[in-house]
Amino acid sequence: MGLSFDYALLNLGRRPTRTVLTAVSSALVAALLVCTAAFVRGLEQSFTGAAQPDVALLLSRVAEGDVLRSSVQAGLGALVRANVPGVAVVSEEVHLACNVTVPGSDGARAAMVRGVTPAAYQVHDAVTLTEGTLPGPGEVLVGRLLARQMRVDPSRLAVGETLVLEGAKHRVSGHFAAPGTAIEAEMWTPLEALRGIARRPDASVVFARLEPGADARALQLFVDRRLDLELSLLTSEQYYADLARYLAPIRALAMAMAALIAGAAFLGGVNTAAAAVQDRIRELATLRALGFSTGALWRSLAQEAVLLGSFGALLGLAAARLFLDGGAVRLAMGAFTLGVDGPALALATVATLALALLGTLPALLRLHRLPIAAALAED
Repeated sequence: MGLSFDYALLNLGRRPTRTVLTAVSSALVAALLVCTAAFVRGLEQSFTGAAQPDVALLLSRVAEGDVLRSSVQAGLGALVRANVPGVAVVSEEVHLACNVTVPGSDGARAAMVRGVTPAAYQVHDAVTLTEGTLPGPGEVLVGRLLARQMRVDPSRLAVGETLVLEGAKHRVSGHFAAPGTAIEAEMWTPLEALRGIARRPDASVVFARLEPGADARALQLFVDRRLDLELSLLTSEQYYADLARYLAPIRALAMAMAALIAGAAFLGGVNTAAAAVQDRIRELATLRALGFSTGALWRSLAQEAVLLGSFGALLGLAAARLFLDGGAVRLAMGAFTLGVDGPALALATVATLALALLGTLPALLRLHRLPIAAALAED
């Protein structure tokens, strides 16, 4: 014999203060879990989203996969294009950490600047011009997340505004987006102009996009033969996977934080359920005396927990979607968007409901072990 669903609903209305507080706590747990999941997914996707299976990188051997430390000879892109079959487009680039002064802000800010040629827009196909024009000499193209990374008002980076890049004035020619990649926290400028500012005649890296059906073996053969160039070859997927592994401790810390949140929520649920059972101990003992099994009582308690957890989860997920979706997190000289997507929302919902159910188990165990007579005698 089981208790009706109406019984669980009526019990929620009998103690409105406790019901509201429990629902709010579930909402907070759901929102925090969504935030943590969004952080982890955004961190992962910011690198995996930029990986392209048909793109390879040529860096200097001593750089050990670090583009900022890499230095390859100028004109390497043209050399690769002329001597390696199966290469469709090459993009010779300079990647530089620069001091950028934004008028109206306090002092210079560090930013990642990329010197590119028109071929870069064919290689990095995630990049989309959203406003303005491509940059010419004395101009820069600003990524969607650059204002967040530099901690400045986005209006200071509007089209037509002037920035001071390593002492040279540059006009913002336009904005670009590259969803799901760390490229959005950069600014791009013509390659030769950046070489002049940096006083370096070389390049940092050459991106080579392969023709359909081609692989990187011809490029690897070129690297092996040209020992004088001291090059190393990485596929785009390898390069961004290495970057993701570099940030693995941050991801592990976020997951540990999620575990702590879940643990605190579980203990809070245990205390709430124990208090609810203690307040209703005579009522529950009477139901047992009338023939209702412990399982039937647990199902009723579980229904209450699921109802409260579901309502709280909906509130928390709605708040997270409202305030986090489209947000960005600054990380060192980069930034990434928070991945408030279906998997993050589903994970938070399942976790919140599971914690609500598990929190009732210790209270059920106490109710099962306590003799009916002793329960009826309790105050």
